[in-house]
Amino acid sequence: MKILQINKFFFIKGGVERYFFDLSELLAGKGHQVIPWSVRHDNNFPYPEQNDFAQFIDFSKNEGFFKEIAKGWKIIWNRDAGKKLEKVIQKHQPDIAHVHNIFTHLSPSVISVLKKHDIPVAMTLHDYKFFCPNYTFFTNGETCFACLKKKNYYSCLIKKCVKNSYFKSLAGCLEGEWQKFLKVSQKIDVFLSPSSYLRRKAVEWGIPKEKIFTLPNFIFKEKEVVAGRSEKNYILYFGRLNQEKGVNLLVESFSEIFKNFPYWKLKIVGEGPEEERLKKMVSGREEIEILGRQNSREMKKTIAGANLVVVPSLWPENFPYAVLESFCLARPVIAAKIGGLPELIKDGKTGILFKPGDKGDLKEKIVYAINNLSRMKELGVFAQKEVLRKYNPDKHYQKLIKIYEGIKRN
Repeated sequence: MKILQINKFFFIKGGVERYFFDLSELLAGKGHQVIPWSVRHDNNFPYPEQNDFAQFIDFSKNEGFFKEIAKGWKIIWNRDAGKKLEKVIQKHQPDIAHVHNIFTHLSPSVISVLKKHDIPVAMTLHDYKFFCPNYTFFTNGETCFACLKKKNYYSCLIKKCVKNSYFKSLAGCLEGEWQKFLKVSQKIDVFLSPSSYLRRKAVEWGIPKEKIFTLPNFIFKEKEVVAGRSEKNYILYFGRLNQEKGVNLLVESFSEIFKNFPYWKLKIVGEGPEEERLKKMVSGREEIEILGRQNSREMKKTIAGANLVVVPSLWPENFPYAVLESFCLARPVIAAKIGGLPELIKDGKTGILFKPGDKGDLKEKIVYAINNLSRMKELGVFAQKEVLRKYNPDKHYQKLIKIYEGIKRN
């Protein structure tokens, strides 16, 4: 089968790209021809046909009123992306398209081109963008489902949900309303949701139950990983340093219990808009380290060396790789009981859940873990067995290929 894999980034930016590349590897290993299509970018992984990719649009730069308007229009309808994709389709004649994150950089023009050529389309919902213009169901420091409940995007503008900017929130609002007008969701043959939580939200929005399947992410079994040396036991957070990730909550919780556990450390790996603020919070304190971004090999060693991984999210996470990666290396996880996290973590069996945003409860769970390291090690071993049993590549492939074949027939 010729499978067109579409995502706006062709380098590892987050969990979406991790899945995009892992899935491409899995499908190619099963004998399928995988045709990736994305956006040209300096950080892209090598690929011989990148000239066929769409042009990159830098939304981080303010280039003046008229250029900003032109960029904003490409969010609504990226004509260049549509033309580039059409050439790829004519060149490779794919049997099916699997779409990941196309918003902002590629636009709904991509879906229109695919349907023009009668190509079946599957789309993985990696986040909440279809129902929430800022992707997260989180704004102004708290969870928010206003757009989902009202089934329109005007609350995004009122609350300045996109980067606290009226202009960017207006663009997000218009993008969402335009997608509704074009009936983009109706043109997609099937949706894939990594968590049952997201699937429920999609159905609440109005996507028919029979059109959306729960298909959890998978993870390849790790080869032997040697843990990085550490003079102290440590708790680990790794991931984006965004407000909704709750890293501040973790720092505050650890700070308040540290005096009782002076031989422990908290290590934070990642980068993001909260990085500088966090560095100021922990300035001069040796017990908390902010390590910045690590490459894949370094990250695996850091995870393997941790006694415990904490996922303190304030927003309803979908199906984070941080938990899968920790489990794969037999590390137990303490996580907020929110979103799709309770589907991944069996409380008291593979990890521990705490009340989201509750510093007292998080402190209590961390203290319990530190005082019961042998028990936590048992949880980690069981978590490893579970993740390799439930979220292995072969099981994922068997489910996915049935979905592909089903939409091809129909």
